[in-house]
Amino acid sequence: MRYQTAREFFEAAREAARDADRIRLQLAAMDARSESLGGGGFEPRVRSTPDPDRMGLRVSALIDHGDRLRERQEEDYRLIDAACEVLYGTDNRGGLYALAGWRADAIYYHYLALRTWQEVGDMLGYTAEHACREAMAALELADAWGMTSVIDGRGNAT
Repeated sequence: MRYQTAREFFEAAREAARDADRIRLQLAAMDARSESLGGGGFEPRVRSTPDPDRMGLRVSALIDHGDRLRERQEEDYRLIDAACEVLYGTDNRGGLYALAGWRADAIYYHYLALRTWQEVGDMLGYTAEHACREAMAALELADAWGMTSVIDGRGNAT
């Protein structure tokens, strides 16, 4: 991995989760706009531009933009999936959860589900400060074991 620490990795995953959510909203808005018919009428139209294919160019540009957004969203999802493997292993029974229990859930909710520490604490039954402190300790544990070892279930991460 290209990250120096588990926290740096999960910060990047949090930004990927934010970006994926923004892209989802942008794509939904683009779809909604493309489905609207606009204000049509039966009167003859006077063309004000000499370019007869102006609408076709705009549609092509919109499609290209949507494709680029989807590619970026796929990159975001790959990073989010990698973060989930660190937290729960490849079989959802290992990873950091096997080493640190509920602290992996706290990391998931904060970094990948984009919850505040207050929301995480409320969901897990702890204060925000305690949830954050314990999650940071779990990230240090991931650094100590090495994230690849945590994913693979080496050591106590089974």
